[in-house]
Amino acid sequence: MPLDLRPPESVREMKQLDHSAFQRKIGVPGLKVDAKHCSVLLKQLNKCLLNQPKLKNIVADPGGDLKKKIVLLNTEVLLNEEQEELLKSCNCERVRYELSLGYDYWSSDQILRAVLPVDIGEVTTAFESVGHIAHMNLRECQLSYKKLIGQVILDKNLPQIKTVVNKVNSIDETYRFFQMELLAGEDDMVATVKERGCSFTFDFSKVYWNSRLQNEHKRLVDIFQKDEVICDMFAGVGPFAIPAAKKGCVVYANDLNPKSFAALVKNCQVNRVEKYVHCFNMDAREILKHLLQKDRRLCFDHVIMNLPATAVEFLDVFRGLYRIVKPLEVGDETGTGVESTTKLPRVHCYCFSKAEDPVLDTKLQVSSRLGVVELEHCEVHNVRSVAPKKMMMCVSFRLPQEVAFDEHDCGGSARKRDQSEEGVTSDEFTKRAKVV
Repeated sequence: MPLDLRPPESVREMKQLDHSAFQRKIGVPGLKVDAKHCSVLLKQLNKCLLNQPKLKNIVADPGGDLKKKIVLLNTEVLLNEEQEELLKSCNCERVRYELSLGYDYWSSDQILRAVLPVDIGEVTTAFESVGHIAHMNLRECQLSYKKLIGQVILDKNLPQIKTVVNKVNSIDETYRFFQMELLAGEDDMVATVKERGCSFTFDFSKVYWNSRLQNEHKRLVDIFQKDEVICDMFAGVGPFAIPAAKKGCVVYANDLNPKSFAALVKNCQVNRVEKYVHCFNMDAREILKHLLQKDRRLCFDHVIMNLPATAVEFLDVFRGLYRIVKPLEVGDETGTGVESTTKLPRVHCYCFSKAEDPVLDTKLQVSSRLGVVELEHCEVHNVRSVAPKKMMMCVSFRLPQEVAFDEHDCGGSARKRDQSEEGVTSDEFTKRAKVV
């Protein structure tokens, strides 16, 4: 039978982590032999050796004989005639060697599988690294062991990890960052993250950051061209804005959260792009109108809406936006021809979908909110799975002229009025869009 190298069963359902309780001694078969014969034995008995992670196949003689070594085997196997002859020729002595294993030997997964109740289901050892912080998302059935789990994760990931936190179910309704609790380690939530040549420092307990989105940050920034003008409506601490500025874009970055805004300003300075990133601490519903009214010559190439939980709800800010803040052509006080000459931005809107067809669903979410039946030049990218049957998506589309130059005010009121005048309810309008 293979050797049983699991932690002792006595640690099951331990609530207070006790390293000493994991000490275990295991007898394994071995061969005591002159050190000069070890290399040939290793070669000829390779499949019979102990061959276990973090353990050596050859150890010193516990009796203190410096000329002798112990070759450890993984089981009491029957050797063939050739192997038996080899043992005789090397003058091998069969012995029993006592392995001493402890807490440091086993991985975090092995430790937690031994400690947590058998019926608890899957063991959670995965976490998101945010600088020196390990961010976990424990299930309810694991919460009574949360402190122990946090300590094990800390122990097994030092020195890179110094703080372990768990996401609490509640989320800040205004600034959309997760509440969290300290499980183990230092109570230090200010993290510094390096991502593709950029450095971001922020208070992880007060802002939103997701290290799993680094590939998405790169994907979108790769689309931008040097000298393009970007508006990042929900900029956070700058994961899109700063690399875009480093690429040579001019970025107008906004975030409502004062902590995110302060970190964004500081990160722009640290990354030496403060001349290219204009930072704002405003409501996302106001930033576009504010910028376009302030400078009527301003023309955005891209608008980023990276707030998947609610970004779709902000799409109605585009309705009539360019009719209100339209630039006047030289010598044309009436603005005639502006609609055909004004360059409209490409919008990148993030959202969630639980539909069987998330691509179609996200297109319908966006088109319904804009009040159009179909989006032209529309591309949908599957960003990542955030939960079973829940996808994060990015819908990229050119802002439609009929939306940008709607005759009514921006904010969604125009579509409601148009529908009511036609005797079409909001639900019916959405149904029509879905049918198309």
